[in-house]
Amino acid sequence: MLGVGSEPADTGTHPTNQVAYDLYLHSIEVSHDEKPNKRAIAMLERAVGLDPTYAPAWQALGIRYYFDSLYSSGGEEAFQKSNATFERALALDPNLILAAGQLINHRVERGDLTKAFKEARALVKRRPQSALAHFSLAYADRYAGLLEDSSRECDAALRLDPGNYLFRSCAWTFLYLGQPERAREYVQLDTGSEWANWVTVSILVEEGKLKDARDVLKKVPATARYHRDLAEAVLGLRPPAELDRIAQENTTSLAVGDDPENSYYQGSLLAYAGKKDAAVHMLRMAIEQNYCSYSALENDPLLDKLRATPEFAELLKAARFCQEPLLAEGR
Repeated sequence: MLGVGSEPADTGTHPTNQVAYDLYLHSIEVSHDEKPNKRAIAMLERAVGLDPTYAPAWQALGIRYYFDSLYSSGGEEAFQKSNATFERALALDPNLILAAGQLINHRVERGDLTKAFKEARALVKRRPQSALAHFSLAYADRYAGLLEDSSRECDAALRLDPGNYLFRSCAWTFLYLGQPERAREYVQLDTGSEWANWVTVSILVEEGKLKDARDVLKKVPATARYHRDLAEAVLGLRPPAELDRIAQENTTSLAVGDDPENSYYQGSLLAYAGKKDAAVHMLRMAIEQNYCSYSALENDPLLDKLRATPEFAELLKAARFCQEPLLAEGR
């Protein structure tokens, strides 16, 4: 009922301050959209200040900082706070699977894919009945360009913990496999959220429902992560010159250590819009940051216009090379 999933109850630490525990419980009910998430952060910061030994509150704060880093104004500072907070939670209780799995996901996003991949596999081996462990492996598989493996791990996570909104990002696995209906199943885990509206736009584009995509796009916030300006240009809600400008900016952009899936997302939209040079540049940037994307390159419907070009063959080759250290692990 509180939305904490069906993982085994945390027993490593216990609350020692009633006010802090009440704040923790109330924070669980707060939406993880941009503005409510900041309120939850304030509640949890107060909670851990009052009771610094209660590990689940640190874990809850870690995920809130993570959302703030991606979908609001928190940026790199909030991302590093999230890392430190999860590490604090694990120091208090090493059995917190969400904290352990999220640290793996953070390594994945920052290009430390080989280490994260090993850790995710080890976590599943150690905790085979943990939905969160399977989700972390699904996450690593997606960045490794092993979408079929990722889809199996996503489904395993969902079977073990139906309804857990944290599994929502599995929607990208199925979108890049060209399975929008399966993607929608995972978006529905977080129905009504800003994030869900953002991903729904991509689902509708893949299904060719462009009018519906334009309507939903109006509900997507104009935060940097969502790239609403690019989507509006691709869907004809901005003048063609705006799409040309955005494509040119992307063609000359450089990798800055951000989540490489973000570059892939932009590249796929630019490919769909026929902006070949910008699309190739963004897709190559993603691969260079260890978003191996091999299965996505083979299956993503938004890349159809790109597949007959010589540049696409080079992207496939680079993606396969990106995978080699992982395939050597015996996958």
